[in-house]
Amino acid sequence: MSRALTLATRHTLSTQRDNGSWLATPAPRITETALCTLALARFPHPDAVRAAERGRAWLANGAAPQNHHPVAHAVETALLSLALDTGGPVDVSHPSFADRALSARARLLQAIALYTGRATSGGTGPAALRTLLATAVAAQGRLKRWTRVELWSAHALVETHFGDRISARHAARMVADQQSPSGDFFANPVTTALAALALQAAAPGMAAARRCVEYLLTSQLPDGTWRFSTSDVWDTALTMRAFRGAAAFDRHGLPSAVAFLAAAQNPDGGWPYRLGVESDNDTTAAVLIALGGASGAPGTTLRAGLRHLARQQTADGLWRTWQSAGDPPVDDVVAHVVTALDRHSDRHHVQLAAARGWLAERLGEQGRWHPGWYRGLPYATAEVLPALAAAVPEGGHSAARTLAECRNPDGGWPVEEAGPSTPAATGLALTALEHGGLFHEDHWAPGLGYLVETQRDDGTWPGVPLMYGPRPLLTHYPTHTQAFAVGGLIAGQRRLHHAAGPTVSAHRED
Repeated sequence: MSRALTLATRHTLSTQRDNGSWLATPAPRITETALCTLALARFPHPDAVRAAERGRAWLANGAAPQNHHPVAHAVETALLSLALDTGGPVDVSHPSFADRALSARARLLQAIALYTGRATSGGTGPAALRTLLATAVAAQGRLKRWTRVELWSAHALVETHFGDRISARHAARMVADQQSPSGDFFANPVTTALAALALQAAAPGMAAARRCVEYLLTSQLPDGTWRFSTSDVWDTALTMRAFRGAAAFDRHGLPSAVAFLAAAQNPDGGWPYRLGVESDNDTTAAVLIALGGASGAPGTTLRAGLRHLARQQTADGLWRTWQSAGDPPVDDVVAHVVTALDRHSDRHHVQLAAARGWLAERLGEQGRWHPGWYRGLPYATAEVLPALAAAVPEGGHSAARTLAECRNPDGGWPVEEAGPSTPAATGLALTALEHGGLFHEDHWAPGLGYLVETQRDDGTWPGVPLMYGPRPLLTHYPTHTQAFAVGGLIAGQRRLHHAAGPTVSAHRED
């Protein structure tokens, strides 16, 4: 186990960037490549046409829609069909599209289908879609900036279909106002591709349309794909949380990582998941957890972050993920905020009883916790239990016992019960066992053995898509798999150290 941790730490230190952060290019999936292919295929320039051809070649070479959720499968099936110009009507008939958080996915698919001349099955008719989008644009409310761009883009596409050039151009100008000097929209290829479609449809002569296409051309990877957004702030906080306690990491990686996170703070006191976008409560809480007890974290930075979370608390004592009325509280985000505030309890007076009570009620009502931003029981259990540390009974928390029973015969844990074992889920499960007060060797030895056996020679582990973005689609970030697996190893190391007593020291190998 010490060798595995040494290899993992060495790899992670070798991938730390000059500014102290970590980020990873996520694995490819249909969504980004199909949308970017659609956008470039309609731009009258040879380079755009060739890039679209490379995108189509990748899509046609066995790209499979995600199937963990019916809406994810429907979205990727539809985008694959649209990009390759194959198949029948775009299907948005599944009942899950009616969910408030997912209905926007149906509207976007319908808007793209209208623009490309493809029929749709299910959903609202074209006239009703037009009314829905116009109403949403007029209301707006507290939407995330990229959500506003996607809404205006869909509105522009539909107004173009109906021949209302004035409304379409107005929406296009609203989109263009959010464009960065590099031509992208929040470095998000989904938002950028939708904006490119809208700008070309409604205002093809605008410089914004050309800059958008130029950005897409430069961001295509050699394999013909485009990838989802990187998340340097989130990845750095996650890496710090996992590796704290590994001596080589604490000595060589931690100081510059702390400096990066301190510099990444937004003026409102919160932190964004990546540099350059607005703060969200989940990343703010994760950064405050990571900075807790870290040498070099400025007190003014910590106090500003805590004040930000205090302002974001809702009237019922909870927290949403984003600063948006449309985002409901979810288990992992509320738990992260509670844990962060506990970590800095001497610096604030925020009341947490309602949030802890809500988390306990959720477990009682559902029989388990359901995370909002990662998939799987191990993640939910590992991330929520620290917020209820004082309530862990003798003999272990019931949520940890439930998770322990899900272990597979190979010693690892699946993302969801009855699935195949994965290193990330196994590391998270071991972390959850520690937080849940289960320390018997029968729980730990098989999982630690699985992590050691599945580690590659370079210190990494194979991974699967775990993080939602945009929901309900999943993305795989190698940095996340690394952090979750190592978190389990370090939890195992602490367990062995405490079981053996003070004569056995924690791993100190550099």
